[in-house]
Amino acid sequence: MRTAILMVAMLILGLIIGGVVGAVGGGETRISTVEVVRTQLVTITQTVTPTPPPAEGTYLLKILEVVVDKVFDKDHDYYIFMLEASYKGRRSWSFNSLYLTLVSDKGYKYSTTFSLAIRQPLGVIELKDGEAAKGQVSFKLPKGEKPSKLVYEDKLRDIKIEITDIPLPSRQVSWISFAETKVQSEYSFIWASASIKTPGNAFYSGEVIEVELRIKYSRRIDNPSSITVTSITVDRFEIVSIDPRPPITLKDGDEATVKLMLKVPEEGYRGNLKITVRT
Repeated sequence: MRTAILMVAMLILGLIIGGVVGAVGGGETRISTVEVVRTQLVTITQTVTPTPPPAEGTYLLKILEVVVDKVFDKDHDYYIFMLEASYKGRRSWSFNSLYLTLVSDKGYKYSTTFSLAIRQPLGVIELKDGEAAKGQVSFKLPKGEKPSKLVYEDKLRDIKIEITDIPLPSRQVSWISFAETKVQSEYSFIWASASIKTPGNAFYSGEVIEVELRIKYSRRIDNPSSITVTSITVDRFEIVSIDPRPPITLKDGDEATVKLMLKVPEEGYRGNLKITVRT
């Protein structure tokens, strides 16, 4: 009998010690009971590892294109990023472009800044499951620095995205104030003017802009009854099409309207659109 009691006591003591060790280990505890010798109950502690909460969603950010403006500011370059933000999950993503930071190859960090060359601004957007949004943001970097890493960090919601594979700029920005014309002719009173029909004054390389050119001839006594426009050229800009094409003959009092379609140069340009009319 004494032996049975001693064995039960040792069992109880071992279970109590195990319970204390389990409690120190932390975690959720489950309480269960075991019947010993049919008449005594012993408490057993059991440690259970908590299950982590399910993920709230997938946050994706892509760089679709980079455009650089090297001519607007003599001391800085503006890098314009076309981004696509998308979300998949059971909640939503309050995307905010103010959480974006651009790290340069010199290690300096820059926040977003405003640029008049932006076409489709990307600001604050609420994205639900399966939704995506595209838009542009710009960063102002000192001359000599280039983008190295784009970071999106929302500390309040614990969202951080880093993009280190930044594509090189595919286009540059040109700024055109207005169109100016020059006539090269041995005759007097040949008048020419031009106006840019495509809206805006910031254009990306490779884009085509429309220009309307008007040419008028007013004869002097010592001038011929008619003149012929032999060529029309535009500095730095490629003429994609011209209608009507030279030679264009004008009599006294005649006026011709010429439609020019011009391709913006690959290298950024800032200044007037310079058109030369020759007879």
